[in-house]
Amino acid sequence: MKHFSYLPQRLFVLLIGVAVTEFGSQLFVALDVGADPFMILVQGVSRQTGLSYGQASTMLMLLCLAGIFWFDRRQIHPGTIFCMFCLGPLVDFYAFLFGRLLPQQRPLPLTVLLIILGCIIVSIGVGISVRSDAGACANDLIPVIAHERLPLALRWTRMLWDFGCILVGFALGGTFGVGTVIALTLYGPGLQFFLPVANRLACVVGLPQNELN
Repeated sequence: MKHFSYLPQRLFVLLIGVAVTEFGSQLFVALDVGADPFMILVQGVSRQTGLSYGQASTMLMLLCLAGIFWFDRRQIHPGTIFCMFCLGPLVDFYAFLFGRLLPQQRPLPLTVLLIILGCIIVSIGVGISVRSDAGACANDLIPVIAHERLPLALRWTRMLWDFGCILVGFALGGTFGVGTVIALTLYGPGLQFFLPVANRLACVVGLPQNELN
């Protein structure tokens, strides 16, 4: 099976992708200008329960995984489980790091520059994760399963999922802001633009070239 061939290389590439993605995502959170939809939900749960962002993320991933196991366990691959255990510690580490490195008072041009940088970093990270082909994170599989079970295109189930995360997360105290809008606007084009970076990395670690096209 494709998801199990070259598994060590795939998981290594996935780890790099997740680490890069969360670096950019937590940069958004630290700037306090909004976050991506799932992170808004994580923030809300964290603020209501007292859990750290990483713990809240892991808890939500477990809930998503339980739903996936119930409705379509075929969607679960090694990378799905791998993401669930490595995501939380990375989120907490970056939250700790940026909480100490970023100044609370920043000039507006620096904030704008960091927002753009965050978009670029997330786009590169998502591209690397996709090219690992090790399996998607549990939260990203929810709209895929909904698309397969409902008469809706994937873009609509993804938009509904993102909207639901934003709505519930904001109601629980998550931060919705201009950074959220910018992220939703730029992530897609950025992913397409930086995919060649992911291709080169996958080649370096030994994944077959014909699986990168």
